[in-house]
Amino acid sequence: MERNGELDLSLLPRELKVMLHILNHREGSLVLEQNIDWDYFLQLVMHHRIYPLVYAKLKELRDPAVPSFVMEMLKREYQKNTFSMLHLSAEMERVSKLFSQRNIKLLFLKGPPIAQDIYGDISLRTSKDLDVLIQFEDVKKAEDVLIELGYEREDRFFSLANEWKWLHHHIIYFHPQKKIQVEIHWRSQPFPIKQPTFHELWERRRKSEVTSSPVYFLGEEDLFIFLIAHGTRHGWFRLRWLADVDYMMRRKQPFKKVEQLRSRKQFNLVGQALLVSSAFFETPIPGEAKSIIEEKRAKELAKLAVPCIMGLSENYMEKDMKREEPHKGSILFLLQSTLINIKSILFQHPYINKTGFMFQKWSHLIKFLYPKPHEEDQLKLPKALKILYFPLRPYLWMKRKSASSRSEKSKQFENV
Repeated sequence: MERNGELDLSLLPRELKVMLHILNHREGSLVLEQNIDWDYFLQLVMHHRIYPLVYAKLKELRDPAVPSFVMEMLKREYQKNTFSMLHLSAEMERVSKLFSQRNIKLLFLKGPPIAQDIYGDISLRTSKDLDVLIQFEDVKKAEDVLIELGYEREDRFFSLANEWKWLHHHIIYFHPQKKIQVEIHWRSQPFPIKQPTFHELWERRRKSEVTSSPVYFLGEEDLFIFLIAHGTRHGWFRLRWLADVDYMMRRKQPFKKVEQLRSRKQFNLVGQALLVSSAFFETPIPGEAKSIIEEKRAKELAKLAVPCIMGLSENYMEKDMKREEPHKGSILFLLQSTLINIKSILFQHPYINKTGFMFQKWSHLIKFLYPKPHEEDQLKLPKALKILYFPLRPYLWMKRKSASSRSEKSKQFENV
């Protein structure tokens, strides 16, 4: 998907082009395309989690061509996000204080500190949870602290010999009253992606300006590479991640020496991110970064990224719309969903396939096929026989879904 040496965005939906046109507008009057489906525009803006930036830009431009209902919805969502980020900031400080008192070092990977650092305003970036990175040996201590604070563990892992710590890289906790989710990471990226040690990241940490008491997050270059690796791993299906790259490149120089990126094995990922960000957001690329985007591998990945963004975005938006459909509990629907999931793992988009490690691809399939904790609840087996959960999975799955389907039908009958 390339044109005259540049990435071709001509096949993007009209409404997505309008969104990018608004965000990339720098001076003069804003001229919007005709026949815009504003409902679809809002759906795209919400999906890509970029509505705070769009609202701030439209509020500044005051363009009469934008319908009032669009501005009203964007304003409402912007305000909700601002309150949410303030709520997260208060909880972040509370969690950080208690971790510090228990001698647990933690670095925030997402949340208010990142929004403040990249955009200069916590209200301009969305965040649904707090992701923190700690040392693996502190995982149990961290869980004790969160339970003391009222959090409940959401994740349980099936494990034969502690392999869960390699198959997974974080545990999710949720506070039922505050409706806040905290993810405890012992790796910033899934195994086997190469990454700095916690000690190295801690040595380069920065102190956030969001709170009065100390809250630490990743160093400038570490954050830049983390966000690029994260966006790449997910096929950039939310343009918010590319907006992060764009703002970091505009507001600061996120890497000091290009050659350092080569030693960190992230050279081509950074190159493709800069190329794609430049195509979508007109990101300026400084002279010292030209060698990064001239790499053949970076260009190949960037070329594959555009159709991947379009395809994954459409798939995720369709999933969101289908979640409430009444047939979701049927065995046929669940079987179809399972087959689709297996297909997506085995036959990934060429972009995701080429940016992932072979072991990483197999680990996705292993995790999908691995027995789940609720199957242990469903059928109690002694520890010596836990290996039998693997061949028994199809039987347990069918039994569980049959019971679920009968329950759904019973509820429907009661409501008639």
